Amino acid sequence: MSSDSLMQSASVPQIHAHIDGAIGRLVIDNQPKKNALTFDMWASLPEQIGRLDTDPDVRVIVVEGAGGKAFASGSDISQFGEKRNNAENVKLYNDNVDRAISALASARKPTVARVLGYCFGGGVALALHCDLRYSSEDATFCIPAGKVGVGYNELWLQRLGWMVGPSNAKEIMFTARRYGSAEAFRMGLVTRVLGEPDFDQIVADIAGLAPLTHEASKIAIDAGARGFDQGRKASQDAIMRCFMSQDYVEGRDAFTAKRAPKFTGR
Repeated sequence: MSSDSLMQSASVPQIHAHIDGAIGRLVIDNQPKKNALTFDMWASLPEQIGRLDTDPDVRVIVVEGAGGKAFASGSDISQFGEKRNNAENVKLYNDNVDRAISALASARKPTVARVLGYCFGGGVALALHCDLRYSSEDATFCIPAGKVGVGYNELWLQRLGWMVGPSNAKEIMFTARRYGSAEAFRMGLVTRVLGEPDFDQIVADIAGLAPLTHEASKIAIDAGARGFDQGRKASQDAIMRCFMSQDYVEGRDAFTAKRAPKFTGR
């Protein structure tokens, strides 16, 4: 199935996973509801992320919304009366979402959110747990938990606070207001505001660099961001894998020869 047909398919709410060269793509597709995520869509994410993360041909994973008008407008609230109607069902639903977000956060490869249009609620959580977030100029961010009376996951809020600062995080939650891409960039929620050609170039650049270096960098930076050094052994092991790899020899030789390196991830 082509990427165009994937984008146009909206008959069944789903998340499409496909590979475009060295780029793995996760496409959130529920266009009639601005790509709101159903229970089944959340449930499908861990397996799809795992498949892209373990594919040796994939160098970077892009998360995006179908249709170009929304990244994801959060969880499908129309299901809450059935899926979140008592303590047992709330736990079941939340565990389902937690597994999806955890799978994204723990991916070894670089993950990039491409945010076009609406990015609300659980959609913000997906973007937060990608390594990088690039938005279009017309992107809109909002966490409307206070309007619905739901509790936003505490780990997501801690990540939000680390990313934008406690005061901005509290304003986002206390006001439930919408933020444009310029505001989101200024507070640190968005890495950069980019048009499509620039986004495609950055993703291609990431995909063309040494994957073991990316993995080692990601482990170390994530461990440091959590404020403790429990991940130091994993970081040191990943760094050593870089120096013991064929890619290290290739990168060194290519630099000396003044040619473009050809990395294999080995």
